[in-house]
Amino acid sequence: MSIKTSLIKNTGINLAGYFYLLIASFFSVSILLNNLGRDIFGVYIFLLSFVSLSAVFDFGISNAVVRKLSLPGTERIEKVKTWKTSFAIFIALAFILFVCVIVLLRYLSQIMPIFAYLDRNTINLSILMLATIAFVNHVNIHLLSLPQAEQRFDIFNSKTLLVGTANTVISAAVSGFYPNIAVLYSTQLIFHLFTLIFMINYSLKLFSGSDFSPSYDKSTGRELFSFGLRNFVGTLAGQVENQFSNFILGAMVSARAITAFSIPQSIVAKGAGVISQFAQAFFPLSASLLEKDRIKKLKTLVLGVEAVTLIGGVSAVILSYTIGQPFLLWWLKDPIVVQTAFPVLKILSFYFLLVSLTPVPTALLQGLNKPQIPSFFGILTVSVEIILSLFFVPLFGAIGVAYSFLLSVCLTVPLILIVTWVQLDREIKKLALPLQ
Repeated sequence: MSIKTSLIKNTGINLAGYFYLLIASFFSVSILLNNLGRDIFGVYIFLLSFVSLSAVFDFGISNAVVRKLSLPGTERIEKVKTWKTSFAIFIALAFILFVCVIVLLRYLSQIMPIFAYLDRNTINLSILMLATIAFVNHVNIHLLSLPQAEQRFDIFNSKTLLVGTANTVISAAVSGFYPNIAVLYSTQLIFHLFTLIFMINYSLKLFSGSDFSPSYDKSTGRELFSFGLRNFVGTLAGQVENQFSNFILGAMVSARAITAFSIPQSIVAKGAGVISQFAQAFFPLSASLLEKDRIKKLKTLVLGVEAVTLIGGVSAVILSYTIGQPFLLWWLKDPIVVQTAFPVLKILSFYFLLVSLTPVPTALLQGLNKPQIPSFFGILTVSVEIILSLFFVPLFGAIGVAYSFLLSVCLTVPLILIVTWVQLDREIKKLALPLQ
């Protein structure tokens, strides 16, 4: 299979899973809201967010494993050490997260008024289920690194199919019979376990017997942490970027301002999610092309992808200005919210145009063993956004955050594109040198 065919196939599989989840979420949210009630639904979403939050704390090890297993020169013995060491790290992290989720949620359930809507038995069972989900999900993160490295995205997206369906369609159906959030979390845990069983069966085909079991190797561990921590900083910066606007607007403006910004932000996030599905497939492929005879194909591929992405970004800006307001009116059916959200959407469409150009360079830099570069620019972008927001929000409200987002990426995106191109050219020249 050619490079382009493989990339198109893997991206298509990722996008199919992504759009399936979007559609399932679109219809399920309203059902869950009606069955649980406005207040309990808010608690349900709040608690469920701890699963996503805990998943962030893989410290970049999963990406390090994907890169190591994807490199063309990695021998079998190195792959086994990498797999076993990663397995040991993720089991240790899973235990730590299990305890942390229980302790943190027990504490929050004592001090936060939103838990008054639940009885103590429901709270305790929900906490136990969520902590167990966080544990199983973390082990699954390790197991899923293998099909990603092998570019088996049909296997990789099994989690989207199983866990995504449980969190949306099945939870919505169950809530009609048992409108209890502890029951919903228990149902979701079952499908996390199904994913675990499926992924263990797949992994055993490539790492059988003693090769499968966790065992920490100090040298391999240092190598994984060296790459992972450099990559993790950027991931953490991305999480800060996703959340800080709510805190700033809530503290300095109003709850209505949060709504005005978060709705356009969610639309942009869904668009960016499409690009990230491609980058997810591109990452192991870029690492596998780091050979003298293939790296120029990688350069051509990057240029082509960025050109297509640029066309898509320009199209998004045009659509936002032409049909953005009618779409918001049809979707939200609230002219007052649309009146404040539409100007934000117009500004964020330009932000999306620029940001959409960064996932592929980020994946490329990770493949080149330079994860610290996108991490640096991630920190720089968020820092500039926060500083500008503190200045613009008191003057412009929600639009002030949108201006801050746009101005920050106007500074950082051109820089990361230039740095990426320089790093790629250096790698091409290094591989072209004759062996000594």
